[in-house]
Amino acid sequence: VRRDGKPGIGMPGGKSWTKKWLKFDNSYFHDYAAKDPNLAWFSTDFALHNDDGFKPFFTTYKNDQDAFFRDYAEAHKMLSELGSKFEPAEGLIID
Repeated sequence: VRRDGKPGIGMPGGKSWTKKWLKFDNSYFHDYAAKDPNLAWFSTDFALHNDDGFKPFFTTYKNDQDAFFRDYAEAHKMLSELGSKFEPAEGLIID
């Protein structure tokens, strides 16, 4: 529950972007077409498949899950290697 006690995105009863939100795949690029009112879609999501700059990527990832995985892995690796400072610096150990 939010600090103000009101419901919000990410709160119990909230919405996800895909029907199978615990599975990592390219279903995000397919589920938008269903116009399911139980899925979260914002103006930025609509821009991904309408904007001339983003649409080629959206279409590629919709049609080719391997391309989505490949590009995601590359972007994730790049972001991971940019460096983050953690506290404590030695990390955490979970027993």
